[in-house]
Amino acid sequence: MQIRHENPKPELSHSVRAPLGLELKTGEKLTISEWSLEGFTYPENRDVLPKEAVLSIPFQGVDIRFDVTLARRGNDKFLSFEGLSGRQRETLSVFYRSLLSGKMASTGDVITSLDTPVDLVPMGETEEEQAQGMAGKAPRSLRAVASVCLYLCIAALAFWTLGSGVWNKLSQVNIQNARIEAELVPHTAAARGFVANVLVAPGETVERGDILVRLADPEGEAALSDVRGRIDLIESRLFEAQQALLRLDQRVDRLRAALVQDLLTGADAAVARLAAFDARITPNNRDLFVAQDTAQQQVDTLSDELRRLARERGRLRDAADALHVLAADDGIVREVLVLKSQLVGRGTEIVLLEGLHARTARGWLDHSMASAIFTGMAVKVEIAGAQGPQTLEGEVTHVKAAIDPEISPEFGMLVTVAFPTLSASESREALGHLTPVELRAERGWATAWDRTISSWGL
Repeated sequence: MQIRHENPKPELSHSVRAPLGLELKTGEKLTISEWSLEGFTYPENRDVLPKEAVLSIPFQGVDIRFDVTLARRGNDKFLSFEGLSGRQRETLSVFYRSLLSGKMASTGDVITSLDTPVDLVPMGETEEEQAQGMAGKAPRSLRAVASVCLYLCIAALAFWTLGSGVWNKLSQVNIQNARIEAELVPHTAAARGFVANVLVAPGETVERGDILVRLADPEGEAALSDVRGRIDLIESRLFEAQQALLRLDQRVDRLRAALVQDLLTGADAAVARLAAFDARITPNNRDLFVAQDTAQQQVDTLSDELRRLARERGRLRDAADALHVLAADDGIVREVLVLKSQLVGRGTEIVLLEGLHARTARGWLDHSMASAIFTGMAVKVEIAGAQGPQTLEGEVTHVKAAIDPEISPEFGMLVTVAFPTLSASESREALGHLTPVELRAERGWATAWDRTISSWGL
């Protein structure tokens, strides 16, 4: 509310002769000898008249001071009082009336003027204001009907809200802290090593036995390289020994063929020489036989060493292959937890693999509700989708008493709900892992009632 004070007839204000003090903002002090409630004539000749000052009203040896705003009227030097508050105006009026009446103002009148709170204004509306306020409004009867309809709607809404809450409490079992869960299988490192190669990416489908990540052990790799080098060396030496033995065998074969030819010519001593040669006791061929035996022993020794190294190489290869992370079952790669050349320890999670199974919902229920939940119970599943909330049909497949800190720190029942209307692939596409859902298991009598209502076509 804006309060405004106006003198009803400012031209009837009479000037009085009495000293008023006026202190300008510059510090200059003036005395006004003639003034009225409207204002005063500035006592000095100036082109620029003050706009603000401090007015002093003398009263029984004490000055009552307050700030005033001055406005120039026309081109003369008359300055009018502007923006006086109710207290200021009342105090000035008391002094003005006392001068006109010739009576000194009492202390009580001055104190009363100083305590004047605000100007009194009429608080009622005028006829014009009432007409303006009613403009554009509907008749009172229509507003009354609209108010009744509004109250009825509010009552119906309150009744529906309370009634539906009671019905849901009686007909359903609310499974708490429910969420969608995928069957994630972490694949870990069997031993300490470096990541040599990452062969899969998130979202890729793999089969059982596929290599997901190749790991390498520097010590094992060095040992395998050493064995391979030794195998190459032994193979080279064995080849040379076999060639030397082959040449000796060919020489022995040529000598024996000559003895057989002598036997065919009919020489009497040929039989004895052939028998001595086969018995390897011929004096002339003793060095040849020794060289042949030595070459054979060298071939056998190198062959044994080569077989031993081959077994060692196979063992090292198996140890290196055992480091690789293989898919334990058919599935989809959900997350690769390592980077190439990263050092990992034994038991470090390398890859998260989701099996090709349907996703389920899992929630918690207080153990006091053990008699209210059972396997095969129908469940309404509320989940937020891309197009808004949607309802799915579910079924309780497993109930067990346990503690799962990720769902609830309290002991209770962990309830697993499957989606019989969705295939495995559809459930993976529609249900995000760890998505919160609302599970409401329907009691048997409520389900039967719903079926009855549906059969009636309601």
